[in-house]
Amino acid sequence: MNQQEEAVRKSMEKQRELEEVEREFRQLKRQQEDLLAQVGNAWRGNHSENKLGAIALDLTQEQRMTQKRLYNLDDQIQAEHKQAKADVERAEEAKADATH
Repeated sequence: MNQQEEAVRKSMEKQRELEEVEREFRQLKRQQEDLLAQVGNAWRGNHSENKLGAIALDLTQEQRMTQKRLYNLDDQIQAEHKQAKADVERAEEAKADATH
């Protein structure tokens, strides 16, 4: 039963880590948007706007890929957590059955 409880604890730690990564991701996204706005204000002219658009497109694509990885990690953590909880419940049921 200790292994199952450890698995649940690790799963919960992973969940907290994921939440922290998501918070950092949102903060990074805000910082990137601020940077793009500052660069856009600093650069003037048609050429700079095209360049800025390309940079924004690259950043958006990178953000989508990172968000997809975060979603996949969250799905994995949720599945591990669910499995660990089920293992704990089965172990508790087996223990209860053994004592009766």
